[in-house]
Amino acid sequence: MRIVIVGAGIAGLTLAAALARAGRRCVIVEQAQDFSPVGSGIRLAPNATRLLTALGLGPALTAASSRPLRRDILRWDDGRLLHSTPLGGEAEKRYGAPLLTLLRSDLHRILLDAVPEGTVLPGRYITDVLENSDEVTLRCSDGREFHGDVAVGADGVHSSLRALLRPERHRSSGQAVYRGVVPAERRLGAEAEPRIRIWVGADRNFTDYPVSGGRLSFSATLPSTPPGSGAWTTEGRIAALGSAFTDWDPRLLEEVPEADWVGLWELSEHDPVPAWTTGRVVLVGDAAHPMLPYFAQGADQAVEDAMVLAEFLRHADALSAGRALAGYAEARRERTERIHALGRRALRAFTPRAEGAPEDRPALLGDLERAESEWIFGHDAGADAARRARRLHRPG
Repeated sequence: MRIVIVGAGIAGLTLAAALARAGRRCVIVEQAQDFSPVGSGIRLAPNATRLLTALGLGPALTAASSRPLRRDILRWDDGRLLHSTPLGGEAEKRYGAPLLTLLRSDLHRILLDAVPEGTVLPGRYITDVLENSDEVTLRCSDGREFHGDVAVGADGVHSSLRALLRPERHRSSGQAVYRGVVPAERRLGAEAEPRIRIWVGADRNFTDYPVSGGRLSFSATLPSTPPGSGAWTTEGRIAALGSAFTDWDPRLLEEVPEADWVGLWELSEHDPVPAWTTGRVVLVGDAAHPMLPYFAQGADQAVEDAMVLAEFLRHADALSAGRALAGYAEARRERTERIHALGRRALRAFTPRAEGAPEDRPALLGDLERAESEWIFGHDAGADAARRARRLHRPG
């Protein structure tokens, strides 16, 4: 069966690695010529690390990551501890897999190493999708065409494949996110006990955590405002953060000025995508369900999607491909929409019209985390997909 994947991000590379492990070849069409992502940090929760470990990537992930011992929610002004969640060995024992923090670029490298050489074809921008009962054709801006029995849109939150299939429906969330990394040699000194720290205020929050090699990754979400004159430089963004978090706990920004890179993104709020598949075309990851970052599940759900889709395709052929894609979408929709809704609920805690007093908002996030972590972190998408795929493809 011919499988063409659009996008060499986390979802696309995880899918290609899982297909290769199942003996299925594919090609990945990537629009960027240099498709290495920026070096911001990423958190991989147990629901994703168990799946990547099953692909044989456990040792590489361990070598490239840090393993925080806990996640602390802190008061914005004095850093007082409001809520703490044990991680490390306790989380691994509870959920059967670790929670890891690492650079997105390191995860990308690990996944790229896991796919056969020549799988990724860079510099190919998709301009048209032609689908009939026999195959799907992807046409590129350079005139080249790729033909497949299945086409997978894994090209992220601004998916060109999704846009070609159906109109976009999104709006500004009113929030922006800054992300950066402090090199190990410029840090003031790593904490003796690695942890994720989250300072929460009335309308903004700040998170930092260690990644491999003693580096520190940080992110800040705050109300979006028109960018200032220096917003396109690292120095300008560091200055903007200093202004945005004036009078906060002094520890919050003490290492930010040492960052060698700071990025800025406007956060859009997307409605759930009405349909993930149109016969021979299917969406995965952020292309299927763009998520706000408040539960840090975007990458984890991309991994889950990829592993579930690979399981359905492993049993399919050209004639049953459409049924396999529909089975995948049915298996994933309810879970991703529930997590999508949690992100929206968390966003509401940081809007001017949020219910309740501002000082109660950190507790709201802690309550959401306690209520939802079990079914999020404890889920084994691979085992669930195997059961569903066997039923779908059972003879008779």
